[in-house]
Amino acid sequence: MKLLTLPGVEQGSAPAQAAGFIDVHLHCFTGSAWAQQVLEQSAELRRQGFSHVVAIGMVNTRLSYDEVRTLIPGWVENRGNPQYHELDELLEHARRSEGFIIPLVDTRYLWGDVASTLSGYLEQGVRGIKGIWLTDNNDIGVKGVPETFGITSEEYRRREWEIFSYAQENDLPLLYHMDAREHADTMAAMMQDFPRVRVNFPHFGIGRKPFSKILDDHPGVYTDMANLISHLRKNPESYRDFIIHYQDQVCLGSDAFLYDMGSIVQYLEALRGLGLPEEVLHKVCSVNPRAFLGKALP
Repeated sequence: MKLLTLPGVEQGSAPAQAAGFIDVHLHCFTGSAWAQQVLEQSAELRRQGFSHVVAIGMVNTRLSYDEVRTLIPGWVENRGNPQYHELDELLEHARRSEGFIIPLVDTRYLWGDVASTLSGYLEQGVRGIKGIWLTDNNDIGVKGVPETFGITSEEYRRREWEIFSYAQENDLPLLYHMDAREHADTMAAMMQDFPRVRVNFPHFGIGRKPFSKILDDHPGVYTDMANLISHLRKNPESYRDFIIHYQDQVCLGSDAFLYDMGSIVQYLEALRGLGLPEEVLHKVCSVNPRAFLGKALP
């Protein structure tokens, strides 16, 4: 595996850890049986120049397997809790990693009062929030939250607004999956109501053209290229231009699972392959992720 370096920084040194690469978008789906493999892969990523990865864990306290599975894409291979109540496992992986893994809680199954429930997760050790706009018509082809929970679209909208409010008031990073091709107006309304929230709309907002207006209008909004490696390789010039144009807002993100973190390095290699200037690569892989995460970093 090729070693990818930071310009002017010796890997493994204290400056490398302070300025190392950060992947802002992983998922757990990884039980305690894989704990040693997670530690070994974390150590290898550290040797490759990473200082942190951000991993998302689901919570499920009420839904049956059949109900919970309808909100997850069919291609996901779950190697963790069979009911997708994986936060405890993620927090243990994070503890064992000694700060390398930054845990976020996935809110798609959130029940009850938003503020008190999220505060409880923070007390357990969660460092930020993952949300997803899952109406009954969505880009990942799963059942919507309103139908699954038996709530109205307005009730669902109110819940998501409360999540944004909580993230803004508590200065937490919010990774929020949303498709600008279908929901650009809702995305813009969220940012209008919560201008101080530190939010990453991943996957380049799903559609770069409609999402560009959000990035232009809100320079504090972040995005990542999670799960887009084939697109980067297929259309390198277009993505190179996009990343350079939004070089202060793009973060490194892969969509990898904790049991397969070796795939993260492929994203670094793909970014290198775009021929980005070193200063832009450093922003994408280190500066912007740190700005997005803020106090969530140890």
